[in-house]
Amino acid sequence: MNHWVGIVSLRETAPPTPVHRIALAIEAARNRTSYALGSRQVPYERMRAVLRRLAQEYANRYEWDHWQYCVDLAGAFFNGGQPPRGLPGWLVADLRFALDRGAVAPKKAHERNASPRQATFSRTTDRRRPEPPTRREPAPVREATGRDGHRSSAEPVRRAPRPHRQLASRDIAYPPLVAPPAELVAESGVEVVAAVRQTAGEWETTPEATAWLGLAAVHRSHLYERRQAEHVTPHVLGLLDRLGATALDVILLDAYARWARPQKSGEQSVDHTRRRRAAELALGKWATDGGLPRMGTGEAQKPAPSVAESVARQILGVLSLTGAHDTARRLVAAVWADLDRPSAETGPDPVAKAQSVFGKEGVTYGDDGEEGPAHQKLFRVIARTGTGRSALGVGRSKKAARAAAAHALMEKYPQVVKAAAPMAPSAGSRAVPPQPYRTPDPGHRDAVTDLAAMFELGHRADGLLAQALTHTSWTYENKTAATAVHQRANDLLAHHGSFVIDHLAAHTRARTAFARDLRLDEDDTRLLPSSEEDIARLGGVLAVGDGLLTGHGERGEGRAAISDAVQAVVAAAWRTRGPELLRRRPVVLDEWLTALDHRHDPVTVLNALTGAYGMTYEFEEQTSGPDHLKSFTVTAVLRDSRGRVHRWTARPDGHTGKPEAKKATAQEILDILAAPASDDVFDTLTLHRRDLLTGLLRAQFDGLGTPTERQRTRILARGDLGADLLATGDTEAFLAWAERVGTLLGPDGAPVPEALGALYRRVLDDTRRGPRSLLHRMAAIQGTDGASVVRRHAADAVLRAVRTGPWQKSVRDIVQDWWRDQAPDTGVTVRDDMRRDAFEPLHAHLGALHETLKWCGEAADAAGTPVDVELTVQDGTLHVWIGLHSVDVRAACDDFAQLLSRTLPYTDCLVDEDHVLLRLHSRPDPSTLTPLAAAGMDAYLGENGVRRPTEVVDAGSSLPDREK
Repeated sequence: MNHWVGIVSLRETAPPTPVHRIALAIEAARNRTSYALGSRQVPYERMRAVLRRLAQEYANRYEWDHWQYCVDLAGAFFNGGQPPRGLPGWLVADLRFALDRGAVAPKKAHERNASPRQATFSRTTDRRRPEPPTRREPAPVREATGRDGHRSSAEPVRRAPRPHRQLASRDIAYPPLVAPPAELVAESGVEVVAAVRQTAGEWETTPEATAWLGLAAVHRSHLYERRQAEHVTPHVLGLLDRLGATALDVILLDAYARWARPQKSGEQSVDHTRRRRAAELALGKWATDGGLPRMGTGEAQKPAPSVAESVARQILGVLSLTGAHDTARRLVAAVWADLDRPSAETGPDPVAKAQSVFGKEGVTYGDDGEEGPAHQKLFRVIARTGTGRSALGVGRSKKAARAAAAHALMEKYPQVVKAAAPMAPSAGSRAVPPQPYRTPDPGHRDAVTDLAAMFELGHRADGLLAQALTHTSWTYENKTAATAVHQRANDLLAHHGSFVIDHLAAHTRARTAFARDLRLDEDDTRLLPSSEEDIARLGGVLAVGDGLLTGHGERGEGRAAISDAVQAVVAAAWRTRGPELLRRRPVVLDEWLTALDHRHDPVTVLNALTGAYGMTYEFEEQTSGPDHLKSFTVTAVLRDSRGRVHRWTARPDGHTGKPEAKKATAQEILDILAAPASDDVFDTLTLHRRDLLTGLLRAQFDGLGTPTERQRTRILARGDLGADLLATGDTEAFLAWAERVGTLLGPDGAPVPEALGALYRRVLDDTRRGPRSLLHRMAAIQGTDGASVVRRHAADAVLRAVRTGPWQKSVRDIVQDWWRDQAPDTGVTVRDDMRRDAFEPLHAHLGALHETLKWCGEAADAAGTPVDVELTVQDGTLHVWIGLHSVDVRAACDDFAQLLSRTLPYTDCLVDEDHVLLRLHSRPDPSTLTPLAAAGMDAYLGENGVRRPTEVVDAGSSLPDREK
């Protein structure tokens, strides 16, 4: 028993003496086991689990900065540790929410079935997921309104409360864009600026815009040839291309809305597709004629037309990115003459037009053979209607032959074509702008007023906003009221708005990503179209359902109806304000755009996971219910590398569509795989789930190969095979995970493959010394200020401890050598109470001890003060107490201590007001470890892992107490 035990109580009656200073420090560290988060005390173990769970959620949203912060922070919550108190606001909010909901509790059914792309925005800075918006029942006014829009009864009708809408707007400010490498864009930027000016006219440009336009002219083949792919990844060009594509969509639809008079959204969609293709061809020709694309040597020998088209879209993307949207519009108008007018090349699709003309009869197309040689075939197609009309079409492809047949059918029966749309306005005729309804529903009127204020539209767009809040069912039942004010349903606006929202989302995504780095991967630049569920969620915040006019059979609460209304509202705002929405917009819209999750759904995550372990899968679908209300359940059939088959079926509650059923099944499989990381979740698994988990774990063991760095990052982010537990230094949790997995696999379970040990070693190396590691980031800090210099020196010291420590020496040799070197410069006191306790130092321990003594000695030397050192071993842990006098210990040692604790295994360095306490823990007893646990601990400890023989510290060779 240590002779300091029990003497700690003297602290109340006498100041610390050299005999028990280390005892006080040890006891204080032993008592630090919980963290004060606001008014609650959270055990360190719980904090580690919650931080790992949050890190996985951030990784799913590809918020890698937040993921890395949580991984680093989880490593600071070791027992006795001193994690930082001033946590970021975004993390505090998420921690509280996770603790309230139970971050490691089993997911409820509705959480498992939720869409993975849920936007986590709110009206405040709190990042917590908002509650689903509540909707009041449809106002009685709507039921009392006649088909002409007038109240059919004079009886008073009680109005529902007016919903609260946040009307505030804000300017959008982004950090500066990262500058592309000068050697990559040196001359091309000036050339592109000159080409755009010559075509579209003058505009104010900046050096930033010039450099980025130079990057826009680059093709990925040029990146590889110039060896610049490490500095600018091809994914950057891909995101620029997609941003330019959305800008082109909006430019085309803006122009189309000024002159076109389509009757249905399908007609508008077909016209837009044809016009976009014609515009892309014209833009590609402009880029080629100007010699703008910068390609690799091989690509330039015979460039495909798609290369120039991609470069042109990238240029449009940069113009949008740098605030020159109007210049982009002028460029398109100058290059493609049909932007503001209809043309024969982009007229209505014959097939779509024939379907509209003969819709009541029905049109079918049948093959009538083919003729000509194999290299020049002609296809024959016959178009037939339900009443017996027919016509033949011939073309060089089946698609062309079908279009020719449709065209021939309309030419053969012109009287039917004329009768199909006797009142249709001609294209190019000036449209009468829609007006607000004369006697609107009060909820509708309030919504129009609030949305106009929210988007800062004044009364300019009241008619368009009224149209945006008009459902097709209402116009069908109220044709007279709609016609009187030149109104129609919101379908055309919604189609236009879907492209506007995609452009706003792409612009936000690109500005955010390109301000951070140009070495982006696929996940950093992924841009997914906004889903119907995402947009409907925004509709809940905007409360558009309370103002949506619907027919008697449609309540206006469906996801599709709300989503269409939101898209139409955004289109109305864009048609009124244009690209100003890129610079200033409503707060709720900006928060929604910022919080969109451009991540894979559970099905895609499952696909990546199975691919990493040599597995394949497929879905089997089962349906139930009547034809008009079918519900789906889906079974996932997984085959591992040995041909074993594993099946799982999720059975969500209520009516479920096919995509939702697939996501639910995939999400349940992912949840089951994550269960061993949590004792609470693991204990609740049913026998059926345990069987699936056992089979999948065996499949992971058997199919694990040599993952790439990116795959290792995904494995760590998902928490596969306990890798995240080792990476955060939570060895207790890893050993518990290994024990749970061992109970599943049994004593004769699957042998631990060498590939698993190699994976653990590579993941830990990535975490400790890789590009994302704290050590690498601290070593790369620039600046000449004191804090930057200290952090770089700390990184150098820790790197020496890892690589070149005094591994052939004993603990006492290291202390004695340091005392001999330090004593001539400062006063040094060394007290050795290690006695004859067993201690098992790692190589890293010896390096940590050497560098810690050296670091503290230099701090004392700089202040001209003495150093006190005390050593003892308790419960297999070597404690080294280093007292510093007249030194700001926290300022001098915090960064070094944090980095040492994060990088070296079984090493804690704790800093207090007047001392540093270094704790070097013994490795676990190998006889108590299962093969799986031993594989992980071998990787965690490095060197010889858990199999290194024990070194016994001999009291006979102890250092005498020395003073200089």
